[in-house]
Amino acid sequence: MNHISRMAAAGAALLLAGGVISTGGSASAAPAIHGKASRPAPHKPAVSHPAPRKPVDKLAGPRKGARQALAAAAARTSRITAAEAASTVLSSDDQDALAAAGTADLAALAADNAAVATATSVRAIQAAVAAGRSTVQGAELQYQLVSAAARLQSVAAALTADAATLGDDAAAVALDGTDVSAVDALLADLATQVSQAQDSASAATGTALAMPANPSAAQLRATGASARGSLTASAQALATAQQDLTAATDALAALQAPAP
Repeated sequence: MNHISRMAAAGAALLLAGGVISTGGSASAAPAIHGKASRPAPHKPAVSHPAPRKPVDKLAGPRKGARQALAAAAARTSRITAAEAASTVLSSDDQDALAAAGTADLAALAADNAAVATATSVRAIQAAVAAGRSTVQGAELQYQLVSAAARLQSVAAALTADAATLGDDAAAVALDGTDVSAVDALLADLATQVSQAQDSASAATGTALAMPANPSAAQLRATGASARGSLTASAQALATAQQDLTAATDALAALQAPAP
């Protein structure tokens, strides 16, 4: 190898050492980059979704009014029940029966409230309020009718006691042979009239207590008419019994009067 060839070979070796050329295909001075450079994904702003709206109750107004009406009905029913418990006219049996009816009335009003909450129309709400109103009317009517019957029963008991006293007096007069048959006849009729009066008063009570907790308008009318008819019959029988007692008293007094 001559001098020029040795210089050329040395230059080529120097270029190979610097990485400028390569015997294995194309080369470059910069490091090789395989594929595209990875970049961070662009940040997307969070999409805000509006909160779901609560369904609007188009019956909110009617429901509120209905609840107020039913609350007033329940308060009125509770006052009636308290008055029945404190009554000095009603018997203990009457009070127990009316207390049970009052419990049923309050349960019916609670059911009416539940119906208002689930009603899907104004008409359904109005029906629940009407049912509650009839419950209060029924409770008031029961109280009135049963109390009236109890007063008649008290009158019957008083007449029976007076008749017993008069009967004892007549028996004493009869001991000396005085004829007291007229007095006895009047007292017997009195007993019959009192028994009829008691039966009629009991019928009125039974009719009143048989009324349901949610009576219809027709049931209210029918109950009132039937019970009042029984009360009238009881009162008439007691009036006749009172007349018998007065006549028997006068007859006995005449027998006891000294001879002129």
